[in-house]
Amino acid sequence: MFFLLLLGIPGIRTILGAFLCFFLPFYLIIDNFELETGEKIIFSFFIGVVFFSSLVYYLGILLGSVRIAIVVSFLLLTALGIFIRKFIRSSKPRA
Repeated sequence: MFFLLLLGIPGIRTILGAFLCFFLPFYLIIDNFELETGEKIIFSFFIGVVFFSSLVYYLGILLGSVRIAIVVSFLLLTALGIFIRKFIRSSKPRA
């Protein structure tokens, strides 16, 4: 609510975009490891800020468009998180 009152709709879009791009894909990846919830949140945000920004930068150079690079990076990292989750769950022995 703070960002909505202070910055309006662009503030909400910025916060949701940061959550979706920086936090969500890396939380899906880190969720597969045995860490506390707080550690997962902090690690996924900081790794996301560094890795997602770097990936978008280099893909933007290759593809020529930053908007396309953002979408491709998001889809790639989210698919990687889902793939790792399915791979680890399928490889664990069932009790």
